[in-house]
Parts: sequence; structure tokens; C-alpha cells
Amino acid sequence: MTTPFTNSAVPLNKIQKLEDFYRLFQERPGEYKYLEQINNVFSKGGNALIILYEDLLAYDPQIADLLSNDPQSLLEDAVEAFKNILKFQGAVLTNKDYFVRISTRDKLCPLFCSLRGLRAKNIDKLIYTKGILVRCSSIRPKLLKAKFECAVCGSQFEVIQLTSRIKWPNFCTDKRCKAKTQSDFRLISKSSEFIDWQSITLQEIPEDLPPGRIPRSVQAILTHDLVDIVKPGDRVKIMGLYKSVLAQSTKSFNSTLFKTFIEVNLIDPEDKSDQLIELSIEDKKKIEELSNEPMIQKKIARSIGPNIYGREQLKMACALSLFGGTRRKKPGGGYKRGDLHFLVVGDPGTGKSEILKGAVEVSPRGLYTSGKGSTGVGLTAAVIKESETGQMNLEAGVVVLANGGVAAIDEFDKMDTADRSALHEAMEQQTVSIAKAGIVATLKAQTAIIAAANPQYGRYDRYKTPTQNIRLPPSLLSRFDLIFIVVDRPNKSEDAQMAEFILKNAMTKPEEDFDNENDTITPISSEFLKKYIKYARRTCHPVLTDEAKERIKEFYLGLRGQYESEDAIISILARNLDALIRLSEAYAKMALRDNVIKDDVEEVIKLFQRYLKDTGYDETSGKIDMDRIFIGESRSNLNKLESLMNRLKEIFEENNWKSLEKKNVIQILELEENLDKKFIENSLGELIREGTLYEPRSNFIKFTNNEVI
Repeated sequence: MTTPFTNSAVPLNKIQKLEDFYRLFQERPGEYKYLEQINNVFSKGGNALIILYEDLLAYDPQIADLLSNDPQSLLEDAVEAFKNILKFQGAVLTNKDYFVRISTRDKLCPLFCSLRGLRAKNIDKLIYTKGILVRCSSIRPKLLKAKFECAVCGSQFEVIQLTSRIKWPNFCTDKRCKAKTQSDFRLISKSSEFIDWQSITLQEIPEDLPPGRIPRSVQAILTHDLVDIVKPGDRVKIMGLYKSVLAQSTKSFNSTLFKTFIEVNLIDPEDKSDQLIELSIEDKKKIEELSNEPMIQKKIARSIGPNIYGREQLKMACALSLFGGTRRKKPGGGYKRGDLHFLVVGDPGTGKSEILKGAVEVSPRGLYTSGKGSTGVGLTAAVIKESETGQMNLEAGVVVLANGGVAAIDEFDKMDTADRSALHEAMEQQTVSIAKAGIVATLKAQTAIIAAANPQYGRYDRYKTPTQNIRLPPSLLSRFDLIFIVVDRPNKSEDAQMAEFILKNAMTKPEEDFDNENDTITPISSEFLKKYIKYARRTCHPVLTDEAKERIKEFYLGLRGQYESEDAIISILARNLDALIRLSEAYAKMALRDNVIKDDVEEVIKLFQRYLKDTGYDETSGKIDMDRIFIGESRSNLNKLESLMNRLKEIFEENNWKSLEKKNVIQILELEENLDKKFIENSLGELIREGTLYEPRSNFIKFTNNEVI
């Protein structure tokens, strides 16, 4: 494309040059790109023209330079040129606003500047940036042209509003009128011109954040047709004017400190297909080659937290969560989630936190948070009141910000009950709904959750249910596809191997990578594994083969049919069947296969059997009992509790419902019902906590209300 000759001595007719650009620019010979687009705008009754900065730069570098350095003025000229061409077709309406939006092909655009890179030199320049939306205000009307009425003479006139503070007239436009103070004028809202206005907060994308640095954020302003097209948690690309204004919180109007914001010209939600742009042809070739390795799944799993010895199944569960299953439409509407949720509960010092951090490190889109520092606000979403303006803003939490990726929550047991309950909807429906302070919104939360928790009393007690060990509600536990228990037990062989691994690691020089000579599988680098996972999630959607389907069915029915009676123990639920399908799909996806084969299911069953053994095995009955997770108590214990309650009622009824000494009650139950003393004490304690029994005095118990018994 040739550049038009410009004589610097002759004043530049910017409007004419922009008209020529619209009319004459050809993307290909004979294809007048913008003339066709304007004709399309005319035929559809639109009001916005989108031009590529690269096209303008190729056609007329001088105009492109003016757009970059003086965007306010040039965009006004661009709109005039747009309207001039429309006038030839008789399409311009006087009561309609017209816009020219500037777009770009990618972040290699000369206008690109990261949020961290914004400086004073960028003020009043056109910039292109990208980030994640963390806060979004409600839509409010902004005064553009104020119509005032003089209280003295009754004349009406308009005052254009250029700043964020309303500008009142100091005198009347009628020279004969003596009105000279603001109190002499009244704002006529009905005749004034307003536009839609919305404030958003853009933050650095987590995976682009330098290690150990706090994410930078900037306020951006949306107006007219740009409002309400994005929500918190969306990843967006923004073209806009970087502006400055005196901070309202500054006490003195003579302050030299200003705050900055972006006046948005174009906002574009990042499409999922954009994620593949960063993968080169060479990357894709290497990914395909790697996927053909015979032990690719184990290689990927060992690449998560390679500095942690062993814990193969934990790492595999994390790897499966990173890849995820396939999200499918339900027959009656809605979607069945494809993301996998994984919980690990274990003794302190078993490497849980390091494995979680390792999973986030290799995730293309991942966030790590600790239960000690998270609230329901930080996890899901909240409505926050802004201190400066007093307006209510919708702010996204970790699960929303990690949409399309992984959220790792450490110290899961340290969160308040209310905070954990906020995850119920996010984990199953994969949305976060909020209705507070007049803001009603539903945000996407298609996020895989990997969580780690410590037992309530330091060490995991096999005789207690997972609910009793970590005080998590069964409704939340049931939403995890896999739950593993890690206990620290002395083992001479394993302890020797772990000691050797740790000591060898300590002998490695700081600048060298640790090489485990005993490991025949070489871990994949975290950077390349990120690309591998990104490619797999976007391009691979495995479906079950007939053999795989039959094997899952056989395993499921085999567990269901173990105990067939009216009060039989339940070893597996239909919800677990969905989990098995998701896990099998994820295992196939790790090898970039389009089909789930029988071998994939066999490997997943091994993991699932550990889950059943870790969480569902009842030490008393020696059987797998899923009631331990889904109800919080095993079937054998429920039967014993029923027996205990029936005899307890009889004992108190025989004594006219008077208070009885606790030790005597325990002795009777122990001898007559053949119940364990510890079980009786725990059961009585639980009945006191829930209010069925109470202690009128020390070591005595009584029913709270015998009339309802």
C-alpha cells in the first residue's frame, strides 16, 4: 500500500484524508473493505464503524500517528468523515450518535501496553491493553448536555458538561436578565441529554503476573452501546484513551497528584479460540509427538510438583482436574459440568500444599488461595460499596476469575461455614448468582476446584467419617469427584527412599535443576506443559467407546449389587457414575485421544477404588459405605444410633423423664445394648450439642422436651 504524499507546509485536512481511507482502502484488489462496511451499517440502520489500526497504519502512517498521539481530536474527525459518507446515501440522522471504533489484530499492535507498563507518558494517548474484569458498577445516566431554566426571566439554554462535576451557569444568556448566581438557575432533567455510563476495574491476568508481585489494576469507563456487554470474570481486550483527572479525595484543588483511567473506545471479550494463537506450528508438532508416548499420563502427573517424592495418585488426580472432562448439554436444557473437583485430606507435612501449587504453576489459567485468607467474597462474588462515590460495584472472587481454569484452595478446613457454603452453586451449576443492593447478576464459574484440608484434631482418625474429621458438610463433600486421604505412617522402606530423595535434592547446587536418577520418566517443563494442557482443553473432546461404556457399567452395577436388601449399604451413587465418566474423559484427553478406551477406564477405576477405600470404608462393618460421605455417618453407626435412641427413651420414660446421672446411663447402654463406651459418649455429646439432651447440672442429663418424643 502506497503512502499518500503530504507537504508539511500545507495544513492537513484530516477529515478529507479519513474519507479517502474509507473510500479507497482495499484489503485485496477490488475489495473496498470500509466502503462495504459503511454500506452494511447503512442497510442495517447501525451507527458504529470499526476500523483496524493496522489498516490505517498501512494506508496513511501520518494519520495513524495522529490517532495514537492525539486520539480525542482525530476520533472526532473520523466520526465526521464517517457521517459525510453516510450523507451521500441520505442515512445520517441528526438525533443519532455515531461512533468510530478502533480495533487491532493482536497484542503485537504498536499501541499495546500492559497494565503494569502504563506511565505518565501514555496520558492522553490511544492505548491497547488486555486484562481480567474484577469489578463492575451498575449502569448509571451521565449528564452530557444540561438544560437550565433561569428563575428570573424564564429563558432556557444548554451547557455542555465536559468534566465529572456538573457545570452550573453563572449568568443568564439573556443580556437584559440580572441573574448572576447558581441559585438563579434550575436544571431541567427532562430536556437534558444523558448517556449510559458504567465503571469497570481491569486487573492484570494472573498467569501474566511476575512471581511475587501484586496485580496492577486500572479503572475504565464504558459509555453508550459499550455498557453491560461484559461481566466480572471476563477476560477482555480494550482500546481506549488513557486519561488523568484530579483525585476527588484530594483535599486541596492545588494538588499535583492525579488519578488515571481509560476512556474505552472498544471492548472485546477474549474469545476461547484466541487462546490458541500463542501456540506456534512447532509447538503443535511437539505436542502431537509427546501425546504418542506410551506413558504420557504418568509423565504429565509426575511433572506436577516434581520436587515432592511419591504421591503418584494425588498428582494424577490433580492432572485429571487440569484437563477436565467434556461439558455437554442436558436433554432438558442446561449443561452437565465437565470440570473435575478434587479434595485431599491429610496429616500435616504430607506435601498437599506443594502439589496444589504445582498444579496451579502448570495450569494455563489457575489461581491459588488459602482458606485462612479467603472469605465468601474472595471465593465467589460480592457487592462492594466504593468509598469515593458511594456507588455499589459487583466484584468477582477467585472461582469466577479462574473461569475456564483451576482454583486451588489450600487450608479448606480453615474457612468459615458461610464461606464454604458459597461454593455449593459454583461447584455444581458452575455459576455464581448474586442479588444484593439492587444488583442482580449470574457470573460464569466453569472452574475446576482442587482443595486441601487438614484433619480437625491434627491427625486423621480412620474410625471417624470424613465429615467428622474435617467438619465439612456432606452436601459439599458430595460435590468432589475424588477425595483422597493421606496419612503419615512410619514405613521403613518408604521413609528410606524419601530421605534419599530429599537429601539428594539438598545436595544440588541452587542454579541447577534436580535430577532424580531413579526416576525413568523425565518430567515435562512447566511452560511446555501449560501449552499442552491449553491445546488439549481447546481441541480434544473425547467420547466413550462401547467397550469403555460397558466397563464403567459393569463396575457401577457390581458395587450397587453387592448388598441387596431394604436397608442395604450403598457403595456407589449415580453421582459417582458421572464422576467416573468425567475422569475417563480427562484421562483420554491427556493423550489427546478423541475416544475413551477400556484401558482409560481401568486406570480411572484404580483411582476411584482408592477414593472409595479412603472415604467410604467402614472400620466397624468392614464394608464400603458411601453414607459416610453423603450423609456424614455410616449405615452401621446409623443403626447403632437408632438402637441407642430407642433404649435412651425407654430409660428416661422408666424414670418419669427426670434427670439422670450420665455415667449410669452409659453403663446401662454399654451392658444392655452391647455398645462401645466411646461411641456412647460421642453420641450423647452430639445429642447435647444438637439440643435433644441438655445438662441441668454437672454430669447429669435430661431430655429437652419429652412431650415430642
